[in-house]
Amino acid sequence: MADCVVRFVTNREEVKGKIPFGSGLNQKSPLYLRYGSARVALPQGKQKDYVLKSVAVASEVMPGIDAPLNTQAKFGSSQVYAELQAELISNNADLLVFLHGFACDFTTAMLRAAELKHRWSTPERPLEVAVFSWPADGQMVPFLNYSSDRDDARSSAKAIARALHRLVENFRALDQARRDAIKNRQAPPPSCGARLHLVAHSMGNYALRNAFQALRSDMGGKVPRLFDTIFLMAADEDNDAFEDEGKFMHLPDLAHSVHVYFAQNDGALIISDTTKMHPDRLGTTGPRTLSNLPQKVTLVDCANVASTASVSEANHQYYRQRPEVIADVQAVLAGQVPDQIANRDFVPNKRAFRIRPK
Repeated sequence: MADCVVRFVTNREEVKGKIPFGSGLNQKSPLYLRYGSARVALPQGKQKDYVLKSVAVASEVMPGIDAPLNTQAKFGSSQVYAELQAELISNNADLLVFLHGFACDFTTAMLRAAELKHRWSTPERPLEVAVFSWPADGQMVPFLNYSSDRDDARSSAKAIARALHRLVENFRALDQARRDAIKNRQAPPPSCGARLHLVAHSMGNYALRNAFQALRSDMGGKVPRLFDTIFLMAADEDNDAFEDEGKFMHLPDLAHSVHVYFAQNDGALIISDTTKMHPDRLGTTGPRTLSNLPQKVTLVDCANVASTASVSEANHQYYRQRPEVIADVQAVLAGQVPDQIANRDFVPNKRAFRIRPK
């Protein structure tokens, strides 16, 4: 069975066992991050499932936390990003950062990340994937786990923002090293021309909202353009998000383009809407109003391609299971302009493209 490696960052609690992370926030601090990699066996032959084979946590020594203050610091992120950069260069790949949703334990987060790497990659546009696994409970108990996960998503905001800072710093350091070497007439290190993309699914959009606001606060209200594409998939987020400065109004500043995939028949979000006393969800209706919606934002209606084989998934997992949606995402990643992507119809009154079922 072929294997797939994904990188992870997490602020989950550390536990003993084969799976070294639990469902709570890290005991040291919600800001304490651990980095590492997971090896996942891909479906092959009669084996239809993705299977987590191993988890490797990078060594970390933080003076004053893990060791005395006079101890030399050792950052797990340095090891993981060095490995990741080497693979991006070797495979001529782009990097996809993944924020998972509600009721997604650590194992499921690794499997979902591997699935995106496996299914969204193409020979022309291979992907490496890094997942931030915030401490969702991994259970579907109504009200209790949902509220707990929202609390943890909100509490993880600064940790996610910190991880994004560290990621970008590493890529910029590599670019600066090349410029310095060329200036000094030395052999430059290999070029990492990877484009960065981000995908948030379900409640991962709420985590992204809070992380984005933390990032804006840290940068005095201005954020750099970090990503080529941001995908908001089945967003468990208010549908007025692009109107509100405290939500996603300025999110397009973070990327060249933002793609919102939504489905009116998304059962999971209908439950979120009707039982949690939330406004209409962005992942159900799309934006509440199209007035002043930035041109960077592309809307993709998935109502006709939302159903999956598992009824329990309630039309909420189309982003990783429906071939029509996967093909649409691959076209976006390939740089195709929205009105030239196949299998779409434009719906003028929604300013949205509707994916046709095959």
